[in-house]
Amino acid sequence: MKILAISGYSGSGKTTLLKKLIPLLKAEGVCIGVIKHTHHHVDIDTPGKDSYELRKSGADQTIVANSHRWALMVETPEQPYLDIYQLANQFTAVDLVLVEGFKHESIDKLIIHRQIVDKPLTVDNNTLAIISDIDPKIPLPFMYIDDIYTIKSFILNWLTKLT
Repeated sequence: MKILAISGYSGSGKTTLLKKLIPLLKAEGVCIGVIKHTHHHVDIDTPGKDSYELRKSGADQTIVANSHRWALMVETPEQPYLDIYQLANQFTAVDLVLVEGFKHESIDKLIIHRQIVDKPLTVDNNTLAIISDIDPKIPLPFMYIDDIYTIKSFILNWLTKLT
C-alpha cells in the first residue's frame, strides 16, 4: 500500500481534484482508499439510533454494517495526534491511499496552490510536485490544476516507481 497526500490550504481545490482523479485512477486498475482530514467534529452516527446509543454507552470501537457498506467508528479522546499510518492500515486490499490534507505529515505529497486563496506556497522535503493555476517557478515538477490527465500520469508513474 502506498500513501500520497493531496495537500493545500482550504479552498485550493483538493476535494475537486480528488473527485476527478479517483475515477481516472480506478479506470487504470488502481484500488483506492481515501483519508480525509477535517478540523470539524465528525460523527457519522445518528443520535437515537441503536449504534449511536451503543457507542455512547462506552464502546471503544463500533462497526455499523449492511450488505452495501460498513463503517468503523473508533473513539480516540486521549489521542492528541492522528497517526496517518495507523489510519491507512485500516484499509484492506488497496493499492493507493490518497490523503486529503495532512500537509504537515512526513509523507509524499502533491501541493495544490491557487492564487485566489492568497496564501503562500509551502513545500517541504516530501513535496513531489506543485499543482496550481500559475507556474510557481520553483525547482519542482509543476502541473496545471485543470490538466487532470497529466496529474493522473504523474501519480501512476510515482506509483510504478515504488513497486
